[in-house]
Amino acid sequence: MQKTIDLASVLNSPSYYSETEVRQMFADEACREEYIAAIRTRQAARRAMTEVPDVEQQWQEFCASNISEEPASASSSRLRYLWSALAGAAAMLLAVFVFNHFSAKSNGTSDMIAMEYDDNPQNIVMKRAGKATIIKQDSVSFLAANNVANVGKSQTAKVEDVKGRTLSTPRGMDLKVMLPDGSEIWLNAESSLSFPESFDKERRVNLSGEAYFKIARDTKRPFTVTTERMNVKVLGTEFNFRSYSTERPQVSLVKGSVEVLSNKGAVEAILSPGQGANIDKEGALHVNDVDIYAAVQWKDGFFYFQNQTLLTTLQEIARWYNVGVIFKDAAMANEKIHFSALRQESLSQTIEKLNMVLDTDIIVEGKNIVVR
Repeated sequence: MQKTIDLASVLNSPSYYSETEVRQMFADEACREEYIAAIRTRQAARRAMTEVPDVEQQWQEFCASNISEEPASASSSRLRYLWSALAGAAAMLLAVFVFNHFSAKSNGTSDMIAMEYDDNPQNIVMKRAGKATIIKQDSVSFLAANNVANVGKSQTAKVEDVKGRTLSTPRGMDLKVMLPDGSEIWLNAESSLSFPESFDKERRVNLSGEAYFKIARDTKRPFTVTTERMNVKVLGTEFNFRSYSTERPQVSLVKGSVEVLSNKGAVEAILSPGQGANIDKEGALHVNDVDIYAAVQWKDGFFYFQNQTLLTTLQEIARWYNVGVIFKDAAMANEKIHFSALRQESLSQTIEKLNMVLDTDIIVEGKNIVVR
């Protein structure tokens, strides 16, 4: 008699099934995607909630109680044993799946509109020389080769002698861009990128929204990204830059180094991989360690929220599906969550999964996500 296989049982008891049975299940693309989304949700919770051992404190305690009177050889042996034990403990802790949800609800009754539905036509648009062109492909290239710009995989267009271009994505759409210098940029939903026809002595672009940058290295021509509240300069590196008007601007460095600039061009901070910088409402710069994995998942087709407020989470979801967000209780907006889902799924599927991990009642009413 053939066993019934479902996603939950494979996640929790994979050894119960044979390799052939599991392979048959994952032959279905939808099953594979569901499995990946579930695994990433578990990873988000584990990464956020697992307590990491304080190795420095453990070292100090060990030194105080074990090193004073032992011979050097015995001491060295015990030191090696301690470090191995601590490393093993850390690995074990990181392998444990722990999920808790902490938040206090308010009894308030006032509604809060966190985002409104955009009824404008949702198209990717390129503006140049005062003219707007709709881009129907998911990639566009302006790589300087034979004075031709390549749009998508098959369409080509002659490069006009104009001062610059602006590419804008609507809600629910993203775009990959190849710049004239070979740099690659992934533009997220509801974002825009302005850049010149060609790069001469400097490479400078302007960003509104969010983009992932993979910059072609050129030590003679630094690459500068300007936004309304933060500017950065690089030579050749990879980083994520998020600058929506409703949030703090945030740059997260993946590779290389990034210089964070003041409005006057002075270097205020230099970031290393794994670091980020943001500017608060008072204009103060903050440098901190960031989770790069979480910062760039949107580029790979996932929603990924680690210890984010429900407000930020629903605004990001609403930006992708082009809906509004209404909180019946404004205090709910600050509730912290850990959540992951595929961006290619329907809005109803995403909200259903969100309700599964939250002690809330979130519904879709017309063109709005409503938190009751």
